[in-house]
Amino acid sequence: MKKIAVHLHLYYTEQLPQIITYLRNLTGMEYDLFVTLAEDNPDAIEQLKAFNPQVKIWQVANCGYDIGPFIDFLHHINLDDYEYILKLHTKGKKSKNYTWLNGRRMDNALWGRILWQSMLATSNQIRQNIQLLDENKKINMLGSKYCVTDSSKDYEKLLPQINEELVKMGHPKVNKLSFVAGSMFLVRAEKMIPLLSYTLADFVPTNSNVKEGTLAHIIERIFGVLGQEIFLLEHGKYTLNFYWVTLKRFLYQQKQTTSGHKVIKVCKIPIYKEG
Repeated sequence: MKKIAVHLHLYYTEQLPQIITYLRNLTGMEYDLFVTLAEDNPDAIEQLKAFNPQVKIWQVANCGYDIGPFIDFLHHINLDDYEYILKLHTKGKKSKNYTWLNGRRMDNALWGRILWQSMLATSNQIRQNIQLLDENKKINMLGSKYCVTDSSKDYEKLLPQINEELVKMGHPKVNKLSFVAGSMFLVRAEKMIPLLSYTLADFVPTNSNVKEGTLAHIIERIFGVLGQEIFLLEHGKYTLNFYWVTLKRFLYQQKQTTSGHKVIKVCKIPIYKEG
């Protein structure tokens, strides 16, 4: 039996060299690697096969951000063959938007780095992560302490839809929850079985201007419900990074509003608004 099924949704293919560096930390462990692509990329496929000749690669429709492809991946494996699933994906680094999580401000570049390092910073990190699950049967999911959130503001607007989907899969409704914001985690494979009721066709095309409300955003939070208890991984020191991101945002901010308009602020003062 293979112990870990590793799913990588490789949307930003230019990040592959760095990702392979992380994946090398799995050397010596029992795992199968599965990679989904939003479009054909022969160079990326060649790099992946050079790294791991047994890798399984296929192209998926660009629907549901990284969540839709993950659901598609679940239909490509037999969950009974694996103890754990490691969910990974690329995260765009050029967005001018910022995210506030657990009292800390992050840009996408820092957010992605924190998520990746919580899972695969070193060979020792991943072994410790696996050992945690091996020795603590009550823990079902591991995620970065910086990204696991139980703040109601991160799910309360979606709670009716979350509960509607939970009922469909035969799970009790919830009044509160926690989840890994950014959806990179290590989870017991059996906990993902209820998600087999979905297919990639259930997800709408990815639109980076839509920040919440899609099925993908709902499933992101349902991961946390299915994965309770979530263990908050201690890893890395990012204090200076958080300060730097906050300072950059104060000095200059360019963002897209939910209506798709561009706004530019300098020292928090709006100097340009499109439309």
